[in-house]
Amino acid sequence: MDDLLQSAKHTTFMSTIDLKSGYHQINVHPADRDKTAFVFPFGTFRYKRMPFGLRSAPATFQRLMDMFYRNLPAMAYLDDIIVLSATFDQHLLYLETIFLKLKDYKLRANCSKCHFACSRVKYLGLWITSRGIEVGPDKVSAVQKIPPPINVKQMQSFLQTCSCYRKFIPNF
Repeated sequence: MDDLLQSAKHTTFMSTIDLKSGYHQINVHPADRDKTAFVFPFGTFRYKRMPFGLRSAPATFQRLMDMFYRNLPAMAYLDDIIVLSATFDQHLLYLETIFLKLKDYKLRANCSKCHFACSRVKYLGLWITSRGIEVGPDKVSAVQKIPPPINVKQMQSFLQTCSCYRKFIPNF
């Protein structure tokens, strides 16, 4: 997140790319497919693609994404990719590079969830702008609607909720 904050300060154009059915784009090695087997009344089935719910699925997918965006002008968290650039021409060049790499890795984007060449984008629940990272009004509203704590346990819970936003609150 700190890398993203630093990069966002020098950015004019932003794009987010959401990968379609993230885990399902990774093939399960044929020798490991029996480990994913499940039984139904009408037969036994096994996955050819990595399903959600496998213990190692998030780490496996993140390793793939780390390899994917290495040496690319992008950052990724699981199936969410963000591209930041200072100029429109640079942004188009970055996007072309990323699209070619997506093709090489046989990864598909969910076009309905992608946003291209925006001045601000929502990424991982936060707003990324040329000024940096901002908390969305929906998050602020949710914290404001929490009833005032009346005991120690409720106070601890409230402070824990607020601590997620400490980077955005002066003198927290």
